[in-house]
Amino acid sequence: VSGLHPNLDKCQLFFGNVDSATRRRARELLHISEGTLPIRYLGLPLLSSTFSPLDCKSLLDKLLRRTSSWMCNSLSFGGRLQLLSSVLFSIQVFWCSTFLLPEAVTKECDRILRSYLWHGVGNVKKSGKVAWSRVCKPREEGGLGIKNCKGWNQAAIMKIGW
Repeated sequence: VSGLHPNLDKCQLFFGNVDSATRRRARELLHISEGTLPIRYLGLPLLSSTFSPLDCKSLLDKLLRRTSSWMCNSLSFGGRLQLLSSVLFSIQVFWCSTFLLPEAVTKECDRILRSYLWHGVGNVKKSGKVAWSRVCKPREEGGLGIKNCKGWNQAAIMKIGW
């Protein structure tokens, strides 16, 4: 009706609980190949099972790549805080608003952000100057207004449920 046609080179069929004869007939009828999970869509993995920390490796790698690529030696604390609250937080918000992340992943995200804020690099093992729980408080309560990953993940998932 609209005149649009699917690009058969980019299309794949995915089946769930379908016998092999039906799968074969559908592939032959539509002339589309069968795909297997996991695949990536908009940078996020599409899985048929529960989410594991290994599935979130690309999120952590992306955060580490960003923190190591910026020239942080010339940035002030305020500059790092601005990059953290705008760019790095946006990366994790995209994942948090889609999936309920494992607790190990949320802790690692917070560790990368904390390390970047205090030391300018995302993979330093040293502690910060102020407790992260205190930094994550709103500005009115004496914090920097940064939100921790676990709390943000829970709020974003509750929004989906609402």
